[in-house]
Amino acid sequence: MEPESVRLPVINESRAEGVTATLYAEMREHFGLGLVPDVFKLVSTRPEFLQVFWDGYRSVFGAGLLERDVKELIAAFVAREVSCAYCVDAHVLFLRLVGADERMEASLRHAEIDDMPLPEATRILLRLAAQVTHQAYRITDDDFADARAAGWSDGQLLEAVWTACQFNWVTRMASALGLTTLGQLAELGETPVTG
Repeated sequence: MEPESVRLPVINESRAEGVTATLYAEMREHFGLGLVPDVFKLVSTRPEFLQVFWDGYRSVFGAGLLERDVKELIAAFVAREVSCAYCVDAHVLFLRLVGADERMEASLRHAEIDDMPLPEATRILLRLAAQVTHQAYRITDDDFADARAAGWSDGQLLEAVWTACQFNWVTRMASALGLTTLGQLAELGETPVTG
């Protein structure tokens, strides 16, 4: 299939050269999906942006103090909050691929955090992610005290805030540039991964 367009030019894998080709190869190997996820292609005409994006992704999903499924949930939740369909679908897919508890994906169907079928400690992290997304300037010391009382360490809280912040910029970029569906930028012969 021919790739659908987005609002700015992209470099697909078959045309990538230099730094872009090297980064694409790293991504292809890392994800093991047989393709580079569409969202990275959005900045492919600027290899320095692509490098920062890739480094940011790995800073979130590399080794850390929070479990991978919790970080994927935060990413999907932020995407849901800002109506980025592509990002919700991508991180729900990753929730499935990492074998997350089905309640994590199911929680995204609930409008209110308090109604989500999750442990209270996880809901507290999502409340913090919601505040980062909608009104970071209103976060208080009490919000962090509540999270610590629920058992989250300062290192885990920093990671949760970092994850929410990373996905606030990624979701806005994806939406602004017109990325809406998984596989939207797949090239002829690529099979989009849709879950």
